[in-house]
Amino acid sequence: MSQRRGLKMSVTAKNFYRRPLPETCIEFSSELGKRLFTEALIQGSANIYFKLASQFRTQDEPAYCGLSTLVMVLNALEVDPEKVWKAPWRFYHESMLDCCVPLEHIRKSGITLQQFSCLATCNRLKSAVSYGETTPDFLQKFRKSLVNSVRSDDQVLVASYDRSVLGQTGSGHFSPLAAYHADSDQVLIMDVARFKYPPHWVKLETLQKALCSVDTTTKKPRGFVELELKKGTRPLIMYGLKAYVNVNDSDFATSVISWNEFLLCDPLEDDEEEFQLCCRKFGQCFAPHALCCTQKTFDADQKNSCTECSSDQSEACKLICAEIRKTRFAEVFSSSAVAALLVAWPFKHGYSERSDRIGNLAEKYKKGFSAETLNEMDQLTTQIRTLICCSKPPVVININKPDTTHSKCSKNKIGESCACANDVHL
Repeated sequence: MSQRRGLKMSVTAKNFYRRPLPETCIEFSSELGKRLFTEALIQGSANIYFKLASQFRTQDEPAYCGLSTLVMVLNALEVDPEKVWKAPWRFYHESMLDCCVPLEHIRKSGITLQQFSCLATCNRLKSAVSYGETTPDFLQKFRKSLVNSVRSDDQVLVASYDRSVLGQTGSGHFSPLAAYHADSDQVLIMDVARFKYPPHWVKLETLQKALCSVDTTTKKPRGFVELELKKGTRPLIMYGLKAYVNVNDSDFATSVISWNEFLLCDPLEDDEEEFQLCCRKFGQCFAPHALCCTQKTFDADQKNSCTECSSDQSEACKLICAEIRKTRFAEVFSSSAVAALLVAWPFKHGYSERSDRIGNLAEKYKKGFSAETLNEMDQLTTQIRTLICCSKPPVVININKPDTTHSKCSKNKIGESCACANDVHL
């Protein structure tokens, strides 16, 4: 009896097996869709399709369109994540894309175009974002970028668009673009929500309008992203910023603001005291955000032993860890992850005397690093930059050279030293 009730409920409950495509879209597998693809292929405007099709995914969660699109692109461009997916295989999966926004947050709310670009950048892709515009010039730019992508085998164009403009159900969505039919000015969308809509052709002008829809979260238009692998690099294997650092976490933005205000203050006269003060201030701001990717214990860190690295990475981990621990920064911090964050920090030359001092010391160490460690620091710098750009409240940093005739810091009543030194808890 209970089985019958269950069967009846499953049939009558509101659910869907896909959606019919609206008239604005042409199904890829239809006769017309096949003809459009054949002609695009002959014209050389469907080259990237084969790499994308070989890694075509269906998003695992209703709000994972951005993540699944990026996973599809990363695997299509043959990017080695240097992380084990299912032993012994290394392969990108949505669960690995946690450096910019917590996965739990994405599962509930999805991601914005800026967050998508941040994730792409942190995973060694060149990411160029173009926000939607209604102008003919933007349409021409969009078409040119699309043609360059579909004719290549190492560049992918991803659209962030509003489904409703195409006559589809739903709103914001991400999917890669795989082919272009010049005569009809139509583009092939490889929709990652395959449970809802199959791949389909759409007029480029219609898709342009869908790119111009304003995202209610960012208050900016949607748009498209040009993605390409940064060759000669490898991903972070030792250090990083914790996954909870995201656009909804004001702690990171507040730490950045506090650190940059500290850098504007006059340095102490005693060089050693100044160095110690800077390190401790940095630790105060960023120790909660620093991550050792291998989750080592303190004892392993002190011994330069990274026991949880994979066998292929263990030697690189040990080398990176050892070189970071040889820096003066590591003598101050209990964790090499914080020292690595300071070495990799994107100091702006000319920002202040204090900033230049500590930035020059970091650059000095970088010149002596091995290729493995230098790559690690470069990738960590990229992650820091992208997360600063994505953090809220917006981090407003004065990149102009400060007026050297007046101190930017707040002096104490005696006027002998910078009052900011009293704010650093030792």
